[in-house]
Amino acid sequence: MTRIVLVMCLLGATARAQPTNPRDEARAHFKQGKAYQEAGAFLRAVDEFKAAYELDRKPEMLFNIAQAYRLAGDKPHAIEFFRSYLDAEPNGKGTEEARTLIAELQRQVDEEAAKAQPTAPPPAHDQPQPAVAPQQHVDVVVVRTSPAIRIAGLATAGVGAIAIGFGVKFGLDARSDSNFISSFTGTWTDAERQRYLDGQAANRDMKIAYGIGGGLIAVGAALYWYGSRMQAVPVVGPQTVGIAAAGRF
Repeated sequence: MTRIVLVMCLLGATARAQPTNPRDEARAHFKQGKAYQEAGAFLRAVDEFKAAYELDRKPEMLFNIAQAYRLAGDKPHAIEFFRSYLDAEPNGKGTEEARTLIAELQRQVDEEAAKAQPTAPPPAHDQPQPAVAPQQHVDVVVVRTSPAIRIAGLATAGVGAIAIGFGVKFGLDARSDSNFISSFTGTWTDAERQRYLDGQAANRDMKIAYGIGGGLIAVGAALYWYGSRMQAVPVVGPQTVGIAAAGRF
């Protein structure tokens, strides 16, 4: 009889020790979850936090569930519950941390997915390779301009321009003498006769200078054009050694 009374007293004490309020039960699950989390049993902590949330739906418990999943290495579930926490508590104390952790976890998930992408297998050595036709050697003729010929052309044209300048000078002298003789009304002396002869000589020299200058300018232009478009260069090949010339006309 004494033993029965003792057992009944113990059962009554145990019943009184167990929480009867849902919030008290939720608090007990939360404490147990924290204990599991500190001990490194993160998935057991998740179960306790979920049980606490079922009894008392506080948004903070969603944050705790997400943290336990994150510590357990379950990134997708951690992201899911962090987002659930933000939906339930968009301006809570842990919102900034939750957003930061979501971004970091999503970056890690994306990197892992990229690394897991299958790569194309290397080509098998026994597969037939396409035949490559043997390359034929082709002698190449390099065509460049000739600075020496162009310089010679410029120099020749320059001399021609100087000759034209002399022709202009002779022409002015001839005109001056011609105007003087035309306006002279007195008796000619040796000086007037010499002036007349000088005018005739200047007129002749003008024509010669114009002719020489024009010809030199034409030759210089031709040399410059030719030097810009043609030059002889050596050609060396397996069956060819010599000089090649190329140009455009």
